[in-house]
Amino acid sequence: MDDLVDDPWRVTHGFTPEVQRCSDKLFCAASDERRGDILSEWLAQHQPCIFGKMAARKGGVEFCFLTDDDLLGSDLPVQRKILSCRRAWRETALRGERSAFVIVALSERITVALPNLAAKRLALKLASLYLCAQVQPDEVKQDALFLEAAGFRRRWRVGVNYFSSHGDGRWWKDHRIPGGMAFSMNSVGHMALCQRAIKKYDDSDPRGLLWALQVAMQLIDDTTPGISGRNTRLFELSEVAATLRCPFSPPPRNLQTKNFCVYEGQYHTDVTVPSEYFDPCIERPASLGLRTDLDLTYLHNDAPDNPDYREIGAGVDTEN
Repeated sequence: MDDLVDDPWRVTHGFTPEVQRCSDKLFCAASDERRGDILSEWLAQHQPCIFGKMAARKGGVEFCFLTDDDLLGSDLPVQRKILSCRRAWRETALRGERSAFVIVALSERITVALPNLAAKRLALKLASLYLCAQVQPDEVKQDALFLEAAGFRRRWRVGVNYFSSHGDGRWWKDHRIPGGMAFSMNSVGHMALCQRAIKKYDDSDPRGLLWALQVAMQLIDDTTPGISGRNTRLFELSEVAATLRCPFSPPPRNLQTKNFCVYEGQYHTDVTVPSEYFDPCIERPASLGLRTDLDLTYLHNDAPDNPDYREIGAGVDTEN
């Protein structure tokens, strides 16, 4: 925290109205419960991920708010607070009530800080305290989540993703959040199964993994262009041929010509602390190139050589 410096670009450009309003409310809120309500309302309206919006609208997000008083203290109390909230999340997830967890470093100082090496060090420290392991830049880190219902117990690997106020107005605005910096964990596989196992939807209901695949593909293909263009894009089958049979029968009309195995993006969607988010540039550096190998098969390809389908999508049955 001591090494953070103000962002001169932010001083002159400010924040978008929706981020500024929500940040002001968060800083004035007197309790974590109220902060959770405020941030849930913002996420339900402005989070680009439809799964995040759904979780926020239904009270499906467990929050952990770290204030300046927490962040200026020693590491151990911060870690204890994070892990206490994590236990609460996993308990609600076990009952099928919540699939998402958001850790927020709520700080005006962080909010207006320059996204530089000092901010990156702070993000890495928070991620390391949460995961109880050293986190390095550009690594893919995951947590685990469980669901217990109807005589079974299932486990999923859950991605850990960085969000920050620094992204507001920059090329990576899809990862903006009011009030400081945050880590978001949300299991689409857990959410999809909860719809069926806990809420008693029958087998004819579409809210399963294929429903999640359709929603994900539509989200990827409908992203609003930012200052450096679209952050994600579905390939046309004429560009990149699919390596598997189409999982939809029949495919939705707006997805009939789209690749359902891989897609293109300006960043790797699974990386926990991306180094490129800590470059103060506003537009995306051309030197970064594009990712053309972003995966969708974890939602539909149950082949033995695709463990991500079982571990991230469908879940793994377990007794422990």
